[in-house]
Amino acid sequence: MSLLTCSGFSPTPVQRKWNESIKKRIHVGDPEGAILTYLNMQLLGIVADNYTYPLLLKAAGTCSTSCVGFALHAHTLKTGFAAHAFVQTALMNMYGTFNRVADACKVFDTMPKKDVVAWNSMLDAFASNGMMEEALNLFNSMPLKDFTSFNIMISGYSSKGKIVSARGVFDEMTLRDSVSWNSIITAYARVGVMETAGKFFREMPIKNVITWNAMITGCLQTQLYEEAIDLFGQMIAQGCASDFVTVTGVLSASAHLGSLEKGKEVHIYAIDNGLASSPHVTTALIDMYAKCGSIEQCLLAFYKSQVKDIYCWNALISGLALNGHGYAALKLFSEMRLHGVKPDDITFICLLSACCHSGLVEEGCQLFDCMKMEFGISPKLEHYGCMVDLLGRARRLDQAYQLVEAMPFELGASILGALLSACVNNQDLRVGARVIQLAFSRAPYLSDGELMMFANMYASCGQLDEAERWRHAMEDSGIVKTPGWSIIEVNGKFYKFLAGEPSKSTRLIINGTL
Repeated sequence: MSLLTCSGFSPTPVQRKWNESIKKRIHVGDPEGAILTYLNMQLLGIVADNYTYPLLLKAAGTCSTSCVGFALHAHTLKTGFAAHAFVQTALMNMYGTFNRVADACKVFDTMPKKDVVAWNSMLDAFASNGMMEEALNLFNSMPLKDFTSFNIMISGYSSKGKIVSARGVFDEMTLRDSVSWNSIITAYARVGVMETAGKFFREMPIKNVITWNAMITGCLQTQLYEEAIDLFGQMIAQGCASDFVTVTGVLSASAHLGSLEKGKEVHIYAIDNGLASSPHVTTALIDMYAKCGSIEQCLLAFYKSQVKDIYCWNALISGLALNGHGYAALKLFSEMRLHGVKPDDITFICLLSACCHSGLVEEGCQLFDCMKMEFGISPKLEHYGCMVDLLGRARRLDQAYQLVEAMPFELGASILGALLSACVNNQDLRVGARVIQLAFSRAPYLSDGELMMFANMYASCGQLDEAERWRHAMEDSGIVKTPGWSIIEVNGKFYKFLAGEPSKSTRLIINGTL
């Protein structure tokens, strides 16, 4: 039966039904369910075909373990489908997903006849794993190329930050599809060159939701939050349907600007367009309302959500922490555990932050200690930063300094800043002098913020001459202090204020530009 099917016979109605069931499981993001469907199929004695295995191998590529993929490969060999072109292509894609490029090469080399799909699968295995030299050699040797071939190369160079090479491939194309345009826009947006990304965006003949999302995401990465919101308005005006990625991005922009009015507008849009039920959107809503200070709306967004993943729980814990509700954050953590949700490293960053904002020193120390012992989570640099901040606020500077010394990481700017800030606030020159020595042992060249903290620390302790010496040292080194700034929204327009500027030079932000 399997050999007949492999030779090109159409699947039976029963096989077609099972294949559709497997396909539906994959479509809803349930690869494990797709594999279980196949196992049930086997138990009932129903033979798989050359359409079944490509679906299963695709599902295996998204599973957390590669063992399922290896087992399926063995099944294809046993049933005789391993020599089928569809199956071989799926095997290459799966091995590429597992970062097992050598295994993908073995499959590719055994193919007696290679069509453009097979060549592209091997090309993608190289490019998606950052092996662009090998990808280029294969690309140049391809007997036939299509849009996908060029797009794979553009995307591969983009992921490596090789924007010149990506542009070279794009310029080489005589005809381009929407994926080509989206790939080059994403390439420039990814490295923060939004001006060029915008140029291609305007030149693109027909834009789709992926195009708009690439631009909005690029604006977020380069802190052009007003531009991201403006793009969303243009997108809606032009009748392009958005998705959860769009809404999540615009909510994030609203959160960074503290624009509650705009955030509410996007929330209403998400509800009207059936996007509010997405856990990604729920997380973004919780974050936006929390950062805009509307903790009641933050809680409503969380408890109205039917599906709550770990990101939703973390977002609410972080929101409670940000608004000074430390005890509520700890209570929510207990509720989270009762619901069987396993905390991750982000959960503990949020919890420690809650303890910092509410002065819960003992609770914070207990959480830090139980991370590894109870939950098997090794503290990262961010956790140490929270602990230094917590201990510093509690005037336990010696304990904070000892924690930093015992830290199994290099002293980063965030840790140094937290420790120095605590010394300034507590006017502790003794520990502060030790921190300065520690800072110079880390790097001989310090940032403007660090040097200003040194000066502020001596000034706070009444040693004005020493403070002035540090300020002169910064000037002599040619370091200029980065000016602080703030943004306010008035009648839908955003105004930016720079520290030290006269009020008459306040600048209006229009479409993300000054």
